Amino acid sequence: MKSAIVTGANGFIGRNFIRYLVGKGVKVCAVDISHDNTTLRDLENVELIQAGLDELDKLGEYISADDEPEVFYHFAWAGTTGIRRADYALQLENAKYVCEAAKVSKSLGCRRFIAPGTITEKIVPYAIDHHCVSQGLTYAIAKVAASHLLEIVCKVEEIDHIWVRLSNIFGGDNTNGNLISYTLDTFKKGETPTYGPCLQPYNFTYIEDVVKALYLLGDKDASHKNTYFLSNGESRVLKDYLLEVADVFGKKVDIGVRADDGIKYEKEWFLDRSLMDDFGFSPSYLFSDAIRMIKEEESL
Repeated sequence: MKSAIVTGANGFIGRNFIRYLVGKGVKVCAVDISHDNTTLRDLENVELIQAGLDELDKLGEYISADDEPEVFYHFAWAGTTGIRRADYALQLENAKYVCEAAKVSKSLGCRRFIAPGTITEKIVPYAIDHHCVSQGLTYAIAKVAASHLLEIVCKVEEIDHIWVRLSNIFGGDNTNGNLISYTLDTFKKGETPTYGPCLQPYNFTYIEDVVKALYLLGDKDASHKNTYFLSNGESRVLKDYLLEVADVFGKKVDIGVRADDGIKYEKEWFLDRSLMDDFGFSPSYLFSDAIRMIKEEESL
């Protein structure tokens, strides 16, 4: 892969992935709704394109003939954190834009379209069968809709695509409030983080392994499935992960303070090795090693 286009360029995954691509000598067209506070400006071989999700069809106007991307990575998804995850109108629009982005990738001559899903898609069938109506499911349901609609669009349009479900990602400059980010931020405030029972099987994958796997998905031309799960191959009870973080940082966590959300997780979800088998992905970081690396870099 010599060139790529990345939407959501200034998001947690986007900016870390673009740095990785640049390190691999890949030219990048970095697309985001704003580049006012970007950390990507000083990177070589990165063209900054300012465009919102409703302007994806105009991307061809910004890309020069010398920068034609081979692979289209669509990370842009509005409302990934906070109360906006429960905004059904916003989340359904995101699903629509995934399909639009795939069609744009074809018009740009890209050979492959890659977009991220989430492991929480797996809880949707259970939630439907058991009539769970929590607003917290809105984001996961929209991701499920996006993956199925994308499958249809790509079949009709003959677009080579991969939907990659991501586990809970941590490390680097993550400030999006997911479990590890929330835990470390709460430590920094001198407070004690609180959780539910945390008895479900779980996985955390370090950002450096995530960007490495995403690169392989775009770089290798081998035959592939349309959906993969990206993780470091570990699966432990969530409580054990959080207690380890507390032990490494010498802090306290309150587990069991919040109510159980009632959603059931299966260990098998986190043990899918097909990405490793099909693309040769080999994780470099176990959770224990990565969390100790973060401790060495932090002063909490």
